[in-house]
Amino acid sequence: MRAYTLDFASRRGEFRDLAEPVRQPGEVLLRVGAGGVCGTDRELAAFHIGEPPAGEPFLVLGHEACAQVIEADPMGHLQVGDWVAPMVRRACAAGCPFCVRGRVDQCSSGGYRDSGIVGRHGYFREYVSEDPRQLIRVPAALAEYAVLLEPLSVVEKAVTRALQLSAGPVRQALVVGAGPIGCLTALVLTQRGFPVAVHSMEPPDHPRVAWLHRIGVSYNQPVKADLAFEAAGVGAAAEVAVKSLAPNGVCAILGARDARVEMPFRTMILENQTVFGSVNADRASWEVAVEDLARTERGLLETFVERRRFDDLPRSLSETAPQAAKLVHILH
Repeated sequence: MRAYTLDFASRRGEFRDLAEPVRQPGEVLLRVGAGGVCGTDRELAAFHIGEPPAGEPFLVLGHEACAQVIEADPMGHLQVGDWVAPMVRRACAAGCPFCVRGRVDQCSSGGYRDSGIVGRHGYFREYVSEDPRQLIRVPAALAEYAVLLEPLSVVEKAVTRALQLSAGPVRQALVVGAGPIGCLTALVLTQRGFPVAVHSMEPPDHPRVAWLHRIGVSYNQPVKADLAFEAAGVGAAAEVAVKSLAPNGVCAILGARDARVEMPFRTMILENQTVFGSVNADRASWEVAVEDLARTERGLLETFVERRRFDDLPRSLSETAPQAAKLVHILH
């Protein structure tokens, strides 16, 4: 089967032929339909982050995916023809308290494996055998957009946590960054009924700005936010998010790059502000993501994605500023 891999010895990304997987006991065999590209994939392709499985020189890329069951498990958890989205993270071997209770997204040992990122092959390959407990069932009507569930689940977890920490009421929300995570965060917040502003570097006539206006979001307007979300992965964005907080405000940091930022500690103390980081997602967040995706207008979803051939993946990995919010590559 065909797969896109990162060779950590030669530091090259390339298509290669791999043996088709054999379904293991208790697993289901999946045909991967599509995979999404995000900033993490571009960092991986530049070999800034990432690690192949133990003892292997290469990593199959891809952590955002949707797939269809072609061989079911004998226990009947899933049926042939079912559509699924695979969760990304697998538990650590150390058995930390969080992994033991099913919150692998909060693994405290650091020994987790993330599919297509660190220690485990990903989904830019034609077939994969998976444990059904690691799969989220997707209604057939959502299959063509199910690749959005991974980034959407990350957003759902962060929004839930921010609301738990908020003293309320939420009069204004702010998102800094208009990439896939930023746009999806704005979508979820508007679905919750909050006024939302987005601050980003895209010009006012950019397609993603037009998409944000369609969901009722203001753009680059100064606000004081009760909830703020940094979704750009740069230090300047984190500074904007934190310094825009209202008294008792809560800020989630979702960007993954290291950066030096100036933090207004005195203001944060005197105004009871909270800043937290969030990554990955638990099953409950994935399930809420399915619900929110289902109630999103199909026209909005269609203009959110740009579909490309599997062969075009190298171009997407090197493209730093695509017009569409989400690039999706069709494998089957």
